[in-house]
Amino acid sequence: MGAHKGLFHEAWKSGDCRPRVHAYYFKEWTVYRMDHHTHDSTEIMYVMTGECLVAIDGGQGRESVHPLRKGDFIVLNANIRHRLQVDRACRMLNVEFDLSVVDGVVPPLRRLAEEDAALDALLRSPGPSVTLTDPDEVLHALKSLVLELDLQGGDGGALAQLLMAQVLFRIARLLAESRLAGLPQADQYVKQAIAYMQENYDRDIMLRDIAGAANLHPSYLQRLFKRQVGQPVTAYLTAHRMERAKMLLSHTDIPIADICEYVGVAGRSYFHALFKKHAGMTPVEYRSAQERHRWNINEKL
Repeated sequence: MGAHKGLFHEAWKSGDCRPRVHAYYFKEWTVYRMDHHTHDSTEIMYVMTGECLVAIDGGQGRESVHPLRKGDFIVLNANIRHRLQVDRACRMLNVEFDLSVVDGVVPPLRRLAEEDAALDALLRSPGPSVTLTDPDEVLHALKSLVLELDLQGGDGGALAQLLMAQVLFRIARLLAESRLAGLPQADQYVKQAIAYMQENYDRDIMLRDIAGAANLHPSYLQRLFKRQVGQPVTAYLTAHRMERAKMLLSHTDIPIADICEYVGVAGRSYFHALFKKHAGMTPVEYRSAQERHRWNINEKL
C-alpha cells in the first residue's frame, strides 16, 4: 500500500480487515543517527526510558520533528519517510503491524469503529502520525501483546488479536482525551491520581502516596485536583470507597463487619459513620433495602 495523507489506509476504515503484528522489538539506543527510511507497515515507537527525536520527511527539504521522552510514543503511518535521532541513552519498544483479511475472533476494525467513536476518530486521523503521552496504559497493553506473541509464536492466536485491538482502543481513548483536554498535562496528572486511587482504594493510602504516583508534590496535586475535579483528593477517595462498599453490600454476602477492610477504611465505627453520611442510611439498612428491592423484582417476574 502506498503512502497517503491520513494515519491509516482507507482499507482500515472500509474493508473487513484486522490488524496483524508482524514485527516487534525492544532496543536500547545510545548515540545514534538513522537515515530516512520507510516501512510497509504502521509503526508504534514507544520510549520506555530516555529521550529521542523522530523526524518525518515532509518533502521539499522540510521535516516535522517530534521530540519523545519517557512515556511518549508516536504512531506512524506505513510508507512515511522518517528517521530516528538519539543523542543520549534511549530504550524503545517498537511494534509494526499491517492489515489482514484472514478471519479472526475479533470483529473487523470497521465494525469496532462503528461502535466506538474514539476508535473511529483514530482511524480517520488526517495526519501521517500521532504523538501522545501515556500514563502507562498503552505500554501495559503493548507489553502484554508482545509477551503473548513470544509465547505463542507466529501471529499469536486469538488472545494476541484481542490484545492488538486493546492497544488500538487505548491509543484511541488517549487521543480523544488529549483533544478534549483544555489542560492536557494537568488532566494527565489528575488521571494518574484517579487511576492510583481506583487500584489502591482498599489500602491505607495517603495523599502523599497518591501524589507520588503522579510525581507531584502533595499540595500541588491537591490544588490541581480540586480545580479539575471540583473536590479534594481525599473527598474523591472517600466517595469512591463508599461506592465500592455499596456494590459489596448489594451484590455479595461479605459480612457487614468486614466490609471496611475491603474498602480501605480503618475501623468499623468510622466506616459506619462515613457510609451513613454518604448513603443516608447505615450499612445494615442499605443491605436490607437492596434485598427488599431484589425480592420485589422477583415477585413481579
